[in-house]
Amino acid sequence: MKKITPFLILFVVHFQIQATHIVGGDITLKSVGGNNYEVTLRFYRDCSLGTAAFDNPINLGVYDQQTNAETFQFTLPLISTEVLVLGDSCFTPVGLCVEEGIYRDTINLPNNPNGYYLSWQRCCRNNIIQNIVLPGDAGMVFYVEFPDPLILNSSPVFGSYPNAYLCNGQPNIQNFSAIDNDGDSLAYFLITPLNGNASAVTPIPTPTPGPYSSITWQLPYGPTDMIGGTPPISISPTTGILTTTPSTLGTFVFAVVVEEYRSGIKIGEVRRDIQYQVISCNTNQAPVFIQPTITSYTIVAGDSICIPVEATDINSDWVGLSISSELLSNPSTQVYTTFTNDSAIANVQSSLCFQSNCAHIREGAYTATFYARDYSCYGTNVVTSVVNITVLSPIEGKLDKILPNVFTPNNDNNNDYFKVNADNINDCFDKFQIKIYERWGELLFVSDDFHFKWDGKNKKGKNMSDGVYFYIIEGNFKNETFTYKGNIQILR
Repeated sequence: MKKITPFLILFVVHFQIQATHIVGGDITLKSVGGNNYEVTLRFYRDCSLGTAAFDNPINLGVYDQQTNAETFQFTLPLISTEVLVLGDSCFTPVGLCVEEGIYRDTINLPNNPNGYYLSWQRCCRNNIIQNIVLPGDAGMVFYVEFPDPLILNSSPVFGSYPNAYLCNGQPNIQNFSAIDNDGDSLAYFLITPLNGNASAVTPIPTPTPGPYSSITWQLPYGPTDMIGGTPPISISPTTGILTTTPSTLGTFVFAVVVEEYRSGIKIGEVRRDIQYQVISCNTNQAPVFIQPTITSYTIVAGDSICIPVEATDINSDWVGLSISSELLSNPSTQVYTTFTNDSAIANVQSSLCFQSNCAHIREGAYTATFYARDYSCYGTNVVTSVVNITVLSPIEGKLDKILPNVFTPNNDNNNDYFKVNADNINDCFDKFQIKIYERWGELLFVSDDFHFKWDGKNKKGKNMSDGVYFYIIEGNFKNETFTYKGNIQILR
């Protein structure tokens, strides 16, 4: 029994140590006067059931940046713990829990032109991490670089802990920007996490100097594609804004480093190691256009048209309507066109109205592209609807409708003349001529006036008998020649 008991005790202790699943953290230094610095280590871990208490205190090492020689070791006490609130008013992940432990104390750093780095090594990471080899036996190195204390400086500080989850199949934006109270220039990079000397067998090794080994990526993941998805995860080097659209559910780890520069010279860096879980989130369904239902319209110069535009959103999100069209940007059409950008919850309506004239006649159509954009917790979608409006000359599209096919020249002031039944399109012709013939080809009437009037008489003023007569209209508009033939019947 005496030989078994120590083994059981060691087993229990070892299990408790291993039960802390690291999900990230970082170290920063803050100048508090002279050569004194407040050191803060933030330790993030999985707070699922069965997790052991935070280590307290922890033992860090301070090393020369150039020679890796140890300067001294010191301990940091745990000053606070907090279970972080993940998600937002739009979405709260289920089964995801992260706890933050903050360690802090003040140390004194002797002047050293080589500068320093501080580190703490700890195992183990979460065994379900998919993008590294043997994650349950992988450690993490909390690591920061710092200049000679003669250079008055404090480390840049990352913002609050990010949400710890990414939405699968959706664009994700995470803010890794840091604040530097000294006004130094900052640059951000994604980097392979450090593993160091910690392992499942030795979860909290004695502090040792670097260089430290890195984790081993599990193929197909690697330094240029850390979590999968298209495009690969990336970070803006100037803003620290991280973007990714992951395509695989699971747990992944990577690291972000922020480097600080003064007068163009690097003086320090802070690493933040981070674990993310890619989960299925609520999705944002795109709005749908209810109108317009017609995509191509043809009108005749002088006509007006109003096209109803309506979009709806199944998620009852806020939806905005806007337009891009030559009708609103071309000076020749914009004063004859109206459209009001509008927005509303779930359903939004507007209309595009256009009053055409002869100057708008052309061979090609006018195109209008309507945009419906929704605004939701889960992103923004934009859908489009395109319509084409063709403006015809009267000859092309309307002459047969504005010329009668019968008239009664009996002097009763009712339909006494064969004429164009329109008053607003005479300017659409550079040249216009009509000739009217009887059935044997005798020319009865000629006019160059679009608003001609034929009273049913020949050139000699003789009334023509009841019957069918034929006419030819010829003209041109914008160098295009046209010919139109028809017939007219006299009934007295």
